[in-house]
Amino acid sequence: MLKIPSFSIFIFLCVTLSTNRIVAADPYSNALKIFSEGNFFAASIEFERTIFYESDINKISQCKYYKALCYKGLGETRKALDVLNEINMTRLPDSLFYMIRYEQAFCNFLNSDVNQAMWNLEDIRTRIPDSLRTINIIPLNILCLNALNKWKEALRLWNYFIDHSSLKDSDIVAIKIELNQLYSKKNIPKFRSPRKAEILSQFIPGSGQIYAGKFFEGSLNFIMNAGLLGFSLYEFYTKFYITGYMVGLTSLNKVYHSGMHRANILATETNKIAMNKFNIRSTSLMMKIMDSKPYPKILNRRSLFIE
Repeated sequence: MLKIPSFSIFIFLCVTLSTNRIVAADPYSNALKIFSEGNFFAASIEFERTIFYESDINKISQCKYYKALCYKGLGETRKALDVLNEINMTRLPDSLFYMIRYEQAFCNFLNSDVNQAMWNLEDIRTRIPDSLRTINIIPLNILCLNALNKWKEALRLWNYFIDHSSLKDSDIVAIKIELNQLYSKKNIPKFRSPRKAEILSQFIPGSGQIYAGKFFEGSLNFIMNAGLLGFSLYEFYTKFYITGYMVGLTSLNKVYHSGMHRANILATETNKIAMNKFNIRSTSLMMKIMDSKPYPKILNRRSLFIE
């Protein structure tokens, strides 16, 4: 029996049972209105309906772009990226190409695919050499470079971004001083290697968690491993072999290996928290620059914030 996803059925019903509404109003305009009201789920349905009836390729691409924004507004960045990747980019006008590629880069960044985000941004530069427009991608480009630990390249791009702003000379000097402090050796995030954390816990249980910054959890893991090992040895010494094996060694094996895996996860989370704190400070500087209105308002300033 053919199975049709319930969401697809819902879209189909919305399309086929609302023809009177299409006659009454332009579905694309109606979708934009709902989108502007922040009702992203309903707007995504309206854009899907417009796509169903539309024949113009550019209009369909615009609808898919806004549908992706609806998904992003709902926090479903993976779905947003899937919709954007469906768009044929070869014959689009530069303005629409720019918006779609940027959103692809932003969604890839949010999904931790930083290298793909960098490729998207580079594609914008290749297709649109206009510096007044491509300068808008620099803030996201900086955040990507930060995520890749390319601090010198990020700082160089920062200086270019500031020098081409309309800030006063005194403001530029103040921001560059703050920027140099931000990218100083003591303020750059100190990352922990997830692999190293796992290896440390392999040799000394709990040491990987301590390396990742979780002293209490690491100490507790060490005590649990030591306790289970001691219990197993005692049971074998008193000739309770089954209890020693079934309870002691089996539990020890689980705690030991889960501790190694946990150390890896903690190191990754520690790095993410450190990177987010650093990027929050970066975005506050970006806001100061963009508040001076030096560039065309192509991108939404709010998209710079890292949640």
